[in-house]
Amino acid sequence: MFGYLDVQKDTLNDGQRGLWQTFMCGLCFSTKKLVGNIPRMTITNDINCFNILFHSILDVDVNIEHKKCFSSPFKKRTVIEMTEITDKLSLANVLLTYWNIHDDVVDGDKGKKLIESVYKKYHKKAQPQVQALDDIIAKRYNQLRELEKGDCDSIDIVSDSFAMLSLDFCNFVLGEKSSDYAQTLCYNLGKWIYLIDALDDAQKDLKKGNYNPFVKCYKAQSMADLSTHKEEIQFVMYTALNRIAQSFNDLNLTKYTCLLKNIFFESIRNKTKDILKKFTA
Repeated sequence: MFGYLDVQKDTLNDGQRGLWQTFMCGLCFSTKKLVGNIPRMTITNDINCFNILFHSILDVDVNIEHKKCFSSPFKKRTVIEMTEITDKLSLANVLLTYWNIHDDVVDGDKGKKLIESVYKKYHKKAQPQVQALDDIIAKRYNQLRELEKGDCDSIDIVSDSFAMLSLDFCNFVLGEKSSDYAQTLCYNLGKWIYLIDALDDAQKDLKKGNYNPFVKCYKAQSMADLSTHKEEIQFVMYTALNRIAQSFNDLNLTKYTCLLKNIFFESIRNKTKDILKKFTA
C-alpha cells in the first residue's frame, strides 16, 4: 500500500501520537519475529491503520511492553505486545510489498529487479504461513494489471481490484467476525487509497504516458483537461470518503477511536483536499 492512511498529527495530543507509534512498533517486532529485519522497513501507515482498526473491531485490549530496537538502541520504545492481528498483518504486508514490487518489474521498471531479488526470500518465508492470502493478492494484482494494460476507462471497475484486496485483508484478519459494515469500510478504504494515489500521480503519469484511471476516463491530455472535470472527480472521491465515515459510525467502535476518527474524519479528508488543489478549475 502507499502510506496515505496516516494520522493528522497536529490535532492529536502527545499520548495519542505515542499510541499510533506504539501500534506501528508492534507490527515492526512481529515482522522481525516472523520473517526478518529487512521487511520491517516496508511497514506503511496504511497497514498500521488496519492494525488499529482490526484491534478495535475485535475489541482487543493490547498489552504494552518496552523494548530496544535498532532505531532506538539506547532508549526502550513503547510497543504493543504482539498479537494474532499484528502477526497476520505483518505477513500480509510482506506479501503485498513483494507483489507490488513484482508488478512494477512486470511493467518494465528495470530498477526494481534487484529489489525484487532481495525481497523474494522474505516473500518465500512469509508465503507458506499464509498461502491462501498470497494466492488472493496475486490474483488481485493480475486483475489490476490486465485492466490497466487494457486502458480501462471506468474508474469504478479499475479501482475494484484494489478495493477488493482491502476487503480480503478484512476477511483474512477478522474471519467470522467480518461484518457487512467492516467489509464496506475496508472496501472503500482500498478504493480511496487507489484513487488518491492516482490523483496524486496524475501530473507525473501524463508526463510519462503511464496509465492513470482519471486520465483515461476523461481522455485528458493535460492537467488543464483534468481540471475541467474537477467537480466530477470531487464527487467520486467524496463518495468514497462518505461511505468510509458512515460504515465506521455503523460499527459503533469503542477502542482506539481517537486515532480512527482522526484518520477517517480529518486526515484523509484533508489529504484529499490538498491533492485536489492541483486541479484549478
